Amino acid sequence: MCWSLAAALLGTLLLLLLLRSRRTRLPSEPPLDRGFVPWLGHAVEFGKDAASFLSQMKQKHGDIFTIQVAGKFITILLDPHSYDSVLWESSCQLDFSKYARLLMDRMFDVKLPDYDPTEEKVMLRSALQNKNLPSLTKAMFFNLQTLLLSDPSNLSRQWTDEGLFHLSYSMMLRAGYLTLYGNEEENYNDPSCQNKDRAHSAEVYNEFYKLDQLLMSAARSTLTAAEKKEAANLKGHLWKLLSVKRLNSKANKSLWLESYKLHLEELGVDEDMQPRAMLMQLWATQGNAGPAVFWLLLFLLKHPAAMAAVQGEVEKIIRNRGQTMKQMQGISQEMLDSTPVFDSVLNETLRLTAAPFISREVLADMNLRLADGRKFSLRKEDRLCLFPYLSPQMDSEIYEEPEKFKYDRFLNADKTEKRDFYKGGERLKYYNMPWGAGINTCIGKFHAVNSIKQFVFILLTNFDLELKDPEARIPGYDKGRYGFGMLQPKNDIMIQYKLKD
Repeated sequence: MCWSLAAALLGTLLLLLLLRSRRTRLPSEPPLDRGFVPWLGHAVEFGKDAASFLSQMKQKHGDIFTIQVAGKFITILLDPHSYDSVLWESSCQLDFSKYARLLMDRMFDVKLPDYDPTEEKVMLRSALQNKNLPSLTKAMFFNLQTLLLSDPSNLSRQWTDEGLFHLSYSMMLRAGYLTLYGNEEENYNDPSCQNKDRAHSAEVYNEFYKLDQLLMSAARSTLTAAEKKEAANLKGHLWKLLSVKRLNSKANKSLWLESYKLHLEELGVDEDMQPRAMLMQLWATQGNAGPAVFWLLLFLLKHPAAMAAVQGEVEKIIRNRGQTMKQMQGISQEMLDSTPVFDSVLNETLRLTAAPFISREVLADMNLRLADGRKFSLRKEDRLCLFPYLSPQMDSEIYEEPEKFKYDRFLNADKTEKRDFYKGGERLKYYNMPWGAGINTCIGKFHAVNSIKQFVFILLTNFDLELKDPEARIPGYDKGRYGFGMLQPKNDIMIQYKLKD
């Protein structure tokens, strides 16, 4: 009897899913492409290589269309002139928090009561910007010195071989973690304290990196049983490293950490859930800077003219200061803001390698008006998604040879920042969107940029750096990471480095 009832309920559910997946396009709606497999639709192609798949859909349907992905209907908008109609739409119509809560649970086992990401950003923004930025910048400088210039293993004048991605990701995540979450002891310059920071941050990074390799599958609910077990073990270890007791014992804790802890307490989050939220924030705050540094350094190493321009700019700044990098007790904001060539290199790097989705859940049937006057109907419970990586960032109408790295692409002839880019004869408001836009703009952008600059400054002024194989090809992207921020390489590339004479 029970089995018959269960079978009947399952059959009814499957019938409802199939009926939903067979929906037809209404005249006022965007072009609909359901795919050939009922319910599943385009899930395989979308998850395997979203950029190539959506490029094909754009060629077929234009700059707005709806696809079916595992029972969900997703409308893709690829007209940057029209992005404001999504970015600034009322949260009563288009909501970010529902999808954010889904990913938080899938990836990090985090459930926060009354979670509002917009409210959280407003609350945390001041801890990462304006008057609090200098203290973060100085702490990052000291922590980078601890990892790069106080570790005897890095101070050889003989060539040392290492993977560039490993070097970039580990150094940036470890220094960033120490900056936001605190040090083992207060004195940055004490060798004993530095040893403890190096050991602890390495433990955090090693566990985090292994988990990071599983997170994209976790987000798509495609982990195997063995991978689920591995992810659970890794998260369990990281939760212990980020426990309330452990974090409370830290020295030099950032205002950001204190503010976030207070926020969790005000939400009523218990001590078992707080480490999970802290791990989620470790990924959110530190998961992109290391890959960005990897691509930037690799492009410099593969383009000697770009490397010479950046090194010349950095050397001039330091020379004007009248000190060596080792003598400095920090890099001032004035120095960090005096790098138009580096800024162009960074913008070009991010244009080529930053590929997040900007997603909204449609809460009620609504009309979406595009910049050219077209109007489309969107259905309640669908998802609306922007993919700036395809347009504007890789759009050949906006950028000449968009697939190529050109270090001065964002420089005018007078070395000021170039901001005038066009599509369809009209100037673009959004021509490069690695940091998001609107309420989605990354609140840690300024801290991230300062951190990237400091790492590259310290590295290039203290070490000789070159590719192990000058003819090595730039690795392809891990295509499963489209939609989740910075892309990572399919494989690492070997470099060699040594302390400058």
